[in-house]
Amino acid sequence: MNVREAAAALDVSPRRVVAMIAAGQITATKARGGWQITEVPSVRSRRRPLSKKSQSLLARALHTRSLAGVHGQELYRTAARIRELRSSENPAELLVDWWRGNVDNAPVNFGTNLVRHALAGHAGYVREALRRPRREYLRRPEDLAEVVGTERRVRGLSLQQLAREAEVSVADVRAIENGRPLSSPTTSRSVLRVLDIEPTALPDLALA
Repeated sequence: MNVREAAAALDVSPRRVVAMIAAGQITATKARGGWQITEVPSVRSRRRPLSKKSQSLLARALHTRSLAGVHGQELYRTAARIRELRSSENPAELLVDWWRGNVDNAPVNFGTNLVRHALAGHAGYVREALRRPRREYLRRPEDLAEVVGTERRVRGLSLQQLAREAEVSVADVRAIENGRPLSSPTTSRSVLRVLDIEPTALPDLALA
């Protein structure tokens, strides 16, 4: 079986087959004129590719680490997809299915670069990039609000659940997400700790 035949069997591009050979996912030997494939993985059930709009929203959210400008069902779906990527043992496989190789003309950013690494068979890089510890400069209340609101939604937490886990009041979490100043740095640090975010700076406190 040659590369084109394997691509047809797996419903992927020939370039993807070559990347899978390089990653050891397909057994092949170098032959005159190209690769001779001796074993291909069993064809699995594949997820539906995302729409162009959903791809763009997800790539941008991964790049900016923010859900700003995403609303309604797309907000819920984009947050859920990021959550699925983080929890998956093979997030590169998810990206391959969601994009189906259609990334050549996409803007270059962190999100689309992750897709390109996934298509090239760099599963370990994709997994580590998504799980990298997060440090944020949160000097402005609006920055703190955006980071907390985004991360809460990505984790699928309600205001009440986040408040309970951080041992603060729901009013405190709501104040943070609305960009209102707090009277104690402990409150925001407790919330950020639950979200696994290390702040390198925090907003000024409210004056009594």
